[in-house]
Amino acid sequence: MIRAWDVIGGALAAATVSMAMAHDHEPAWAEAKPGIFLDLSGPIAVRGDAAPWVVVHILNVSDQDADLLRVELLEDGEIVVADEHHAVLAGVGPAVLTWKQAEQALEGMTLERSIMLDLMFQQARASEIVAVGLVSRRLDPPAVECGDYVVRVVTAVDGEQSVREQQVQLKRSPSLPTGLATAEQFILDSDGAWHRSGEGVPPRGEVWLAGDQHLHTTWSLDAHVLDGTEEGPAAYADAARAIGLDWIMITDHSNIHAWWFGEWFFTPEQHEIARQEAANYRDSELWPVLYSQEMGLGQTGFWDLPSHMLVYPLDTFDAPYLENPSSGLVFGHAECEGEQTIIDRINANGCYGFIAHAYEEGTLTFAQWDWGNGAVGWAGLEIWSNAEGIFQETDLSAVNKWHELLQDITPPSGGELAERPGFPTRFPVGIGNSDAHQVGHIGGVFTYSPLEIVVPSTLREAFLSGRCVASDGPLVTLECNTAGIGDVAILPDGRGRAIVRLETTSEFGTVDQYTFVLEKDGQTLLVLPTGEASGYAVEYVIDSPSMFAEGTYLTAWAQRDDLDRLALTNPVWLQPSLPGDIDGNGSVDVDDMLAMLGLWGVCEGCPADTNGDGVVDVNDVLVLLGAWTG
Repeated sequence: MIRAWDVIGGALAAATVSMAMAHDHEPAWAEAKPGIFLDLSGPIAVRGDAAPWVVVHILNVSDQDADLLRVELLEDGEIVVADEHHAVLAGVGPAVLTWKQAEQALEGMTLERSIMLDLMFQQARASEIVAVGLVSRRLDPPAVECGDYVVRVVTAVDGEQSVREQQVQLKRSPSLPTGLATAEQFILDSDGAWHRSGEGVPPRGEVWLAGDQHLHTTWSLDAHVLDGTEEGPAAYADAARAIGLDWIMITDHSNIHAWWFGEWFFTPEQHEIARQEAANYRDSELWPVLYSQEMGLGQTGFWDLPSHMLVYPLDTFDAPYLENPSSGLVFGHAECEGEQTIIDRINANGCYGFIAHAYEEGTLTFAQWDWGNGAVGWAGLEIWSNAEGIFQETDLSAVNKWHELLQDITPPSGGELAERPGFPTRFPVGIGNSDAHQVGHIGGVFTYSPLEIVVPSTLREAFLSGRCVASDGPLVTLECNTAGIGDVAILPDGRGRAIVRLETTSEFGTVDQYTFVLEKDGQTLLVLPTGEASGYAVEYVIDSPSMFAEGTYLTAWAQRDDLDRLALTNPVWLQPSLPGDIDGNGSVDVDDMLAMLGLWGVCEGCPADTNGDGVVDVNDVLVLLGAWTG
């Protein structure tokens, strides 16, 4: 079977990224040259009226200590911010070299177990030395202006000063799309030709908000050690707000049991400290930062490596601390309990789980998800996970697998999908997340959902019903016969009216830069003519008596032609029905008559419009009566 992403002209493409193994967490300083090393992080874009900022990580990659005298932010050669807090920069050059040499030796992966463990311990000791030597400074421009800046770091060794400079661009962009833009509209004629409607069409009512549900703060040991992350939930919330997100879910690693920096990681006490910080932020800022964890589960391969699952709370802002026993290797992160044991624990504690980065693996850290493990009870999976917004081959594999799973779902009946025994969702829901380990990567990929307010109950409803769009910026929405993403569309006598919409901003490019595809059952149905459109919002209307009848679900995606931007929807499910069978229960009766009367008047695409003329009137009543089954 040819899938949509294999069809020339409508192919979902993955960026080619050179890497030995996906998701290997190599620290930024791994390739640092001798001298003062700088790593800058900040919001990937400052959206709306948020204030810009930048975090400067400073490392002395030499064998001699240095004094940090000041850190400055310059615009057009003028100092706009100066931080003069003195610090001693320990010389960590030997530790960085040890880490590199051990990494090179481990690349072959053919060494004896004892030798590999020794190399890993060498890296761990080196990482601890580097982490202690890393110094961070946050710089906040006095105004909210964005632009090109220079970070200048002044250090001294034995009284002799030296200067290290690095450019940084703080970019201001429009707010994220919300589905409320007036769109240019194209309608597919009965002869298969597209024509542009007269005026732009207004929004269709739903407001789409955005959140990132896979984030690691300083309480995730790998983020703290390898990335130098010092920020907790409050700073992560500030960063998320700066880039225009409407909520975040922090998921610190819980399958780490190691003595590090004079304390154990990851403990119930640490979970409570982070959870309380998130709660305090919600109370003071009235902004939804949720706190939970990412769990290790299963044992794969020679090293008994786990795969990962994200834990989301059902009814509360924060999930409770869930035991995640593990041991082995350097960070005590392997030899976890079985998949079903962990999933059952998640569900029994008022939470639900999403499979994280199912096709990614890290060297001696975690494994791909085992699709043959027989585990049930998980809600869905990340179909896209990348801190830099890159859609990689591993993500393409996740999308492929997701469509395989969707095609195994029993078609809807009675206007709904059947419950799946043992699962919290009626189909595996696909979401997008960043898996950010530092504030500058928050929102690299995220999820749109139609929400009026962000509280646990609305997030739960959106994620468990599949009203989700994975994206790194553009918004794609889809409906058929007024049923939206995650819902079931009733097709009277097979007739369907689909509306597919793409909304972008100047940050993400005009719509004519995108390939926009409508799929049926994972195969390309239509490649939409974006080349004829202009601006930042476009809508396509496809009204057909038969195009959607032979199918189980519709999905849509849009990808910018340089592969830099992408959005993918969850399915709208399709159920053909008798003319007049508005509720899809297989009979035409008084319930359908009452439903028709309730939809009386203009009602384009609704199942009560049996003849497809855009109006529910006496003609539709006659059709209903002619099909009456009682």
